[in-house]
Amino acid sequence: MTEYRMKYSQYKKHYADCKTVPGTYDTIEKSIIVLIPEGRMKNSGVRGQRYNYYRFSGIDKKTGEKVETTVKAITGENAIKQLIRDYDKNIEWDLNY
Repeated sequence: MTEYRMKYSQYKKHYADCKTVPGTYDTIEKSIIVLIPEGRMKNSGVRGQRYNYYRFSGIDKKTGEKVETTVKAITGENAIKQLIRDYDKNIEWDLNY
């Protein structure tokens, strides 16, 4: 869990399901410290950027069938990393998206 200070309105709108640290509400700045689970927020360097969808095709080495998938990522480079990390190793992917 990460402690993150944010505007109370942001907490109520986007993170109401997360717990808060008791006694951390700041009446002047109208902010509060929220306990955010790992993986809930985007990494610091990509906040404000939008996700894109990247389509990849490949061939299953076992059956010879064509396979297609779509990966949601910030950049094409990140989509390729995710494809290699998370998808079936028996598929030979065409890494041009």
